[in-house]
Amino acid sequence: MDADKIEFSIMKAIQRDLGLKKQSGTTLVSVLIIIMIVSIMAAGSMDLSHVSEKSAGNSIQRSRAFQAADGGASIAQDRVVDLITWRAFADSTASEGVFSKDNYQKKWWREATYIGEQTVPANSVLGVVKSPRYILEEVGQFVTDGGSGISSLDLGSASYGSRSRSGRDVVVYRIESHGTGSFNEVRSVVETVVAFSY
Repeated sequence: MDADKIEFSIMKAIQRDLGLKKQSGTTLVSVLIIIMIVSIMAAGSMDLSHVSEKSAGNSIQRSRAFQAADGGASIAQDRVVDLITWRAFADSTASEGVFSKDNYQKKWWREATYIGEQTVPANSVLGVVKSPRYILEEVGQFVTDGGSGISSLDLGSASYGSRSRSGRDVVVYRIESHGTGSFNEVRSVVETVVAFSY
């Protein structure tokens, strides 16, 4: 009988051990699932942080390219005054720095160098890979109406280009400026119009 009791005790101990092992396995699987979920959440949050950082960097680069192009346009506006003072003539090749109407190539900035473009002096715009470039185009001439104001900026209007009694001419120039950010891939183009009366 003692042998039966011992055998029964051993069987109960084995069953208890097996029960504990089953419970430990369930706990282990649960812990592994929780660790996996936390890892996925951490990876997702790191990825989101990386995307946010990239987006902020892109925004800075776009702003830098725009500021470069805008700075080039501002310098070009001063250049218009100089060209008028020097009585430069507009022609199809911008030999004196100004294109005549509709004679420059559209999207000219896609070329590494373009005949007739002007470049902003080096170190005028900081933090960019290249100095801004711009072109000037003479859109046309028109006159003010008796000195009271511009008769029309619309090229298609009947009064465009007409001479008033006062005879004060106004010349309109278009400026296109191209700026680059800290990388060649980030670019911006600014277009502005300048009217100069003489």
